Amino acid sequence: MRNGRTREVSSLDVMRLIAAQAVMFYHLVFLSWAEAEGSHGIRAVVGDPVAFPQAIGWASVGWVGVQIFFVISGFVILMSAQNKSASDFLIGRVTRIAPGLWFFTALSAVIVLACDVLPPGDLSVRFLRSVVLFPVGPWVDGAVWTLVAEAVFYAAVFMLVRSDMIGRVTPVLVAVTAFNVLLWALVLAGEAGGLGPAGDRIAELASSYKMRVTLVSTNCYFAVGASLYQIFMRRHVTVHAVLFGLNFLAGLISTFYAARSSLGVTAFGQTPFAAVGVWGFATLAMSACVLRRLGSRGGFVRFATIAGLITYPLYLINQITGGFLLGVAYRSGLPPAISVIVAAVLCTLLAGLFALLFERRLQAGLSKILKHQFQRLAPALKEA
Repeated sequence: MRNGRTREVSSLDVMRLIAAQAVMFYHLVFLSWAEAEGSHGIRAVVGDPVAFPQAIGWASVGWVGVQIFFVISGFVILMSAQNKSASDFLIGRVTRIAPGLWFFTALSAVIVLACDVLPPGDLSVRFLRSVVLFPVGPWVDGAVWTLVAEAVFYAAVFMLVRSDMIGRVTPVLVAVTAFNVLLWALVLAGEAGGLGPAGDRIAELASSYKMRVTLVSTNCYFAVGASLYQIFMRRHVTVHAVLFGLNFLAGLISTFYAARSSLGVTAFGQTPFAAVGVWGFATLAMSACVLRRLGSRGGFVRFATIAGLITYPLYLINQITGGFLLGVAYRSGLPPAISVIVAAVLCTLLAGLFALLFERRLQAGLSKILKHQFQRLAPALKEA
């Protein structure tokens, strides 16, 4: 059952579903044919891809849904950590992530093997990396990198809970924001040639995988969500409004550098400012909905609850499994646009079936096992 506080932010569940849909259409409409041959990803499982050059302008920016997820996580995870012990928070995060990750990673591995995309040895390595969220890829599904970044954020929040600082997060956000201001000032100075040869390297690092997955260049998104949560709770509103604004600006810059290295920009000449505009507009619209408590009554809450449950499985299923379904639709003779719609609908339905029929049971079982293990280990941990 959803409590009063989560009812007030039901709009976030709908925004998460919209973001997941954006990522799905990025994969199905753009990456399914634009991905480099031999990359062992969605293009390989599609089999005989169909190009959609007319859709590049909008489909190629769908990856921004990930950055929207990060903002929502900053809000939701901070909210979920309130009044919880460190062990309860950790168990909650593991049980939320693991069942879906393991199930859909196994499904993707079966598809990759059946499509003869990778030899069993290479696939086994990728599978193991995926199920443990190993920080270095490649994985069975490229979406895993975002879960690694989420896990790093969870670890940071866990440390705040463990040190009893989760209720006094303002100084932490001030320090994070100061770091972001310095980081992006250096990046922009380097871009402008003010730091000599080192500046080029700093600007290049700004969009690198290592900077993203370790939250060096992506923590600003989580910080935006965390500051929004503090404003929502009416805690030091003026301070957090300033922190929100500074991290929002950092997010715009970070999105620009991520866009500049994206496939739509590097291979198809799209402008990186499109992604910046989408992220900025979506974040401001989402923030307005949250602060105005929009959609906190009646049927919208029920719809938002289902949307929230579907989102995570949909994010996990849409690339490899979605690409396979798209290839099947192509080979069945359906027109390309209809094939995309069929694959998207099937992905959404399968995600919904898993979320509503199986996921909660798997989470409950895993939670019971983890709590039992924590109870057994508690005396030893206290002595240590």
